[in-house]
Amino acid sequence: MTINLDDALAWKSASPDELAMLSDLQGNILKGHGRHATRLLFLQFGKDVTRARKFVRDISILLISAKEQLRQAEAFKLVKVSGGPFVSFYLSFEGYQALDLAESAPEDATFRQGMKARGGDLSDPPVAALDRGYRGAIHALVLIAGDPDSKASWTSSAVDDLETKILNLLGGGGKVVASEAGRAIFNAGGGGLEHFGYVDGRSQPLLLKEDVAREVDEGGIDVWDPKFPLKQVLVRDPGSTSPTAFGSYFVFRKLEQNVKAFKKAEEDLGAAAGNGELAGATVVGRWEDGTSVELFGDDGHVDPISNNFTYASDPAGARCPVHAHVRKTNPRGESATKFGIPLESERAHIMARRGIPYGRRTSTVDPKDEPEGGVGLLFMAYQSDIANQFEFTQISWANNENFLDGGTGIDPIIGQGTPSLLRHPKGWNDPAAGSVDKVFGGFVTMKGGEYFFAPARSTLASL
Repeated sequence: MTINLDDALAWKSASPDELAMLSDLQGNILKGHGRHATRLLFLQFGKDVTRARKFVRDISILLISAKEQLRQAEAFKLVKVSGGPFVSFYLSFEGYQALDLAESAPEDATFRQGMKARGGDLSDPPVAALDRGYRGAIHALVLIAGDPDSKASWTSSAVDDLETKILNLLGGGGKVVASEAGRAIFNAGGGGLEHFGYVDGRSQPLLLKEDVAREVDEGGIDVWDPKFPLKQVLVRDPGSTSPTAFGSYFVFRKLEQNVKAFKKAEEDLGAAAGNGELAGATVVGRWEDGTSVELFGDDGHVDPISNNFTYASDPAGARCPVHAHVRKTNPRGESATKFGIPLESERAHIMARRGIPYGRRTSTVDPKDEPEGGVGLLFMAYQSDIANQFEFTQISWANNENFLDGGTGIDPIIGQGTPSLLRHPKGWNDPAAGSVDKVFGGFVTMKGGEYFFAPARSTLASL
């Protein structure tokens, strides 16, 4: 039996081939690892290829498989015992070259070019403006995740200890050129936030049928189906001859957020429009608690937050403006209704996002300070086609001022380029209330990133 990439996976009733695939596949791809503290180590290998390959072989032993991750998550639900630290590993094309493995690297042209070479198309800052560690070659990325020392702690001793062990394994095989510490932050109700104060990550492509069944119970899937096929993220690993060896392309971007400027602009917009908190909700597309502004004119209506909606009955954006971040980056069928593009083609652009905030605030729960920098999002996403997923989303949707309509403006949150003059509604679902035109954007700065591939565990172990 081969792996059916055209459907989601029922892992609890998996076939022998599917179990073999899950045992070889790195964790975090089909489902987030669930830990609240991370450390990202960006590596550059040395000239001693043998030593660098030995490090890759050694670290492969520490990698958590998709199968083990799912087993740990199930055990946590039953007995609330953590699965412990998590490790995954990624190579850039330059990393494959540094290991003399270019012939075993994925052939995707965008991956091979790397993010810096694609920066012009992405409207990214010039390389000289990036954080120093991201200006040169990055060969590999080690992701370490674990539990914070306490609910209020920004640190994780488990992550620190494992980082030390991994650096000892690296030895003279390479060096760390950049390091990032991520820490999940929450609102008072336990929802995971990004630094602007909005619940993040509610709408994800679900790749496991068990997760889809849970969504049916929690909000329904009759309007918007969150089930996506495995081919959304998985590709065969060309470094292995095994028919059950799969990997995934991994995009990383460090996005710094100016919280103070965003909150000031949000307040000014609310005053100009005379609608208070609705102003921010129409910029993001969700209220701060994650409630979709498409569904409700204020927050706090449903728990869990519903993901079962489209914008079909709101073509002009009377409830959720067409320029809103979540609408620009997941139009939920509007490509079909406005441009005749098949829904399947639009859905093919969606990524499995695994980002986490970075930088310290006054509190890990409901922080009130407003930093001007030093905090942001470590954007991470898995996909099977970088050009058709991440780059299409960034270039053709977020950065395109004419998507979905002429003069819509660029995405006010992640859009790269000159911020747009946006038309903000004064009322919710009330066109007669009028609107106010105001520039909004420029509060997120790309500080560095790279394109990687997450090889099968057996591929790394065989070096």
